[in-house]
Amino acid sequence: MSKLTHPIVLCGFMASGKTATAKAMSAIIHSDYVDLDAEIERREGASIPHLFDEYGEDYFRSIERKTVLDVIRKAPKLISLGGGALQNQELLDTIKEQSILVFIRPDFELIFKRLMANKKRPLLAREWAESRNPEIVKERIKNVYLSRLPLYEQAHITQPVESDWSPYQVASKIFDQVSQFQSL
Repeated sequence: MSKLTHPIVLCGFMASGKTATAKAMSAIIHSDYVDLDAEIERREGASIPHLFDEYGEDYFRSIERKTVLDVIRKAPKLISLGGGALQNQELLDTIKEQSILVFIRPDFELIFKRLMANKKRPLLAREWAESRNPEIVKERIKNVYLSRLPLYEQAHITQPVESDWSPYQVASKIFDQVSQFQSL
């Protein structure tokens, strides 16, 4: 795959590998990618945790929605969403109309292992601050994951991820599926 005819938008839970996969995809096809969280931070001049702490989740989701709609409409590109970006069915439907939506799906155990290695994400940081018990945090995070799963599963393509796969392996598998999807 050398040229994108539609944006490819990567979705999935936090720590599923969306950004690393987008970087790998970008390198393979020599195209830019947009990490939505980084774009929001650039536009707002503040970190995601700061936006959550200072203005709350509703404000952040509003900015996130506006940013994703703006970015997706520009030119075909690779876009990686934040883990909670698809909490709105209307936004999900719009993304699906204007792009190829790919759900990156490692199993929950791999996600949780990655999360525990970096506790800076707002949702995890909040849960960790409240209990400091890995099993309680795991159960709470899993409940959030399961609540978002039906939205992620509406993607055009679901790409399972094995724990020993590199971002380049995931990227190649996604390009294979996108090629098949576009030829339908």
